[in-house]
Amino acid sequence: MIILVILFCSFFRGGAQSQPLTTSWFTVKEVSPKVWAIDDRKAVNIYLVEGSDSAMVIDTGMGVADLLAQVMKLTSKPLIVVNTHGHPDHAGANYQFDKIYIHAADSVDARACNLKASRESAAKNMLRGAVPDDIDLFKGRENHFRFIGVRNGHIFNLGNRQIEVIETPGHTPGSICLLDKENRLLFTGDNDNTLVWLFLPNCSPLSVYYKTLQSLSRRIGEYNTLYPGHGVPEKSDFIMEQVECVKSILDHTCASEPYDTFAGKARICKYKSASVAFNPDNL
Repeated sequence: MIILVILFCSFFRGGAQSQPLTTSWFTVKEVSPKVWAIDDRKAVNIYLVEGSDSAMVIDTGMGVADLLAQVMKLTSKPLIVVNTHGHPDHAGANYQFDKIYIHAADSVDARACNLKASRESAAKNMLRGAVPDDIDLFKGRENHFRFIGVRNGHIFNLGNRQIEVIETPGHTPGSICLLDKENRLLFTGDNDNTLVWLFLPNCSPLSVYYKTLQSLSRRIGEYNTLYPGHGVPEKSDFIMEQVECVKSILDHTCASEPYDTFAGKARICKYKSASVAFNPDNL
């Protein structure tokens, strides 16, 4: 499994809004009051959510630039760092922090992708070779951080904000979403992108992902906006389009097409704005 993870790492390349702030590497935009989207060179979205007592970093990006310094420009609150899943573009900068909250099923993958060689290879693929000098900034800290496991229903208290963990297996077995119920925001990792990959070696069967989407759809009254790991925010009813897309695959009514990527071959089905790339042998 660890060998597969390292190979996979080598592949990788509503609310108030403010104008984007571009730094030497990251672009930052306040997308809701006290919620910032930190754009990791258009490869992945990192989110910072600030409460009255502490702030939460949701995913850590590719790990080739100084995310910690960027976060400290935005908040002075103590940090809670959470991985939505263990892929290299979402857990790559874990080594810049002391402790990371993650579902146990994804912890091995997340640690493997923090090795410097894996981060550098992943970034070269995602960024077409544009890797910054900062990749050496935290050299030697790859195994410095520790993981703390989280499960369904865990509540993070940021002071005046409470963030609930929702287990969402599919894209990975240990994927989670994070619900800010009071502010009606759902941070979704790679569970609710307009294109979701369900064909990678460690993806759950598509039927498991379908149950995940059905479960989230039953809670659709608790959130208005989805903040995905890739792309722009979506309204909550986008999940219903995903449900229909996956249902059409499982009941064989979708006319799928070939889907070829650097990470392998798959089939793809679309329904309105939702697309799912899947492995026909893992339904």
